[in-house]
Amino acid sequence: MMVLGIDTSGYANAVGLVDDEKVLADSTYAAKTDSLEQIVANIDSTLKSAGLALKDVGGIGVGLGPGSWTGIRVGVTVGKILAFSTGKPVAGVPTLQALAYGARHESSLICAVISVGTGDAVYAALYRPENNAVRRIGEYYVGDVKGLTALLTGPAVLVGNGSQAYTRIVKQESGMNIKAVEATPGGAAVACLAEQRLELGEKDDVLSLTPLYLKESTAKAFVNKYKSSHT
Repeated sequence: MMVLGIDTSGYANAVGLVDDEKVLADSTYAAKTDSLEQIVANIDSTLKSAGLALKDVGGIGVGLGPGSWTGIRVGVTVGKILAFSTGKPVAGVPTLQALAYGARHESSLICAVISVGTGDAVYAALYRPENNAVRRIGEYYVGDVKGLTALLTGPAVLVGNGSQAYTRIVKQESGMNIKAVEATPGGAAVACLAEQRLELGEKDDVLSLTPLYLKESTAKAFVNKYKSSHT
């Protein structure tokens, strides 16, 4: 199945195309604004680069976050509009899972990390590689980087934007063997994971699909704490 994947949870718009997990396109565009028009233009550009049109796509994958609250809302809205207007099935994909999927060939446990956006607060989750996929272990985490040491009990790969800095902190706190993989969520990773869901018949309802906000009150508390400490 040919699937279009989009993720706008960070400081870039990621758009990818896959067909039977073969990557046809994987583009990243600077997110100058969180406008619907910009994201749609980026999707159109990616489709054209692959010599394809939206009518050729069999399904839509959309990154659900966590990340930029505004960016996620706009990206999910675009995915829902595309699915509704074309009648194509849509599947939501947690952005942390998309990050972990990009490191699925690593032999160690994978810890996907996304910055809350201020201070040292992060969103995180642990994943184990399984059969060209990744399976989440335990609950999502929202807290400071040092708190990741409680999640990691052995060798692991820390993947995400800023992972090198996070890895240094975790190593200082725990002394564990942690490898850093700098990465941002990819549109092709979202598309592959969405394709896996859609082929199992796990499509989402277009109207009820919503972003993944992890303990939003907790994240906002971190934001407010760091704002107040710098005023």
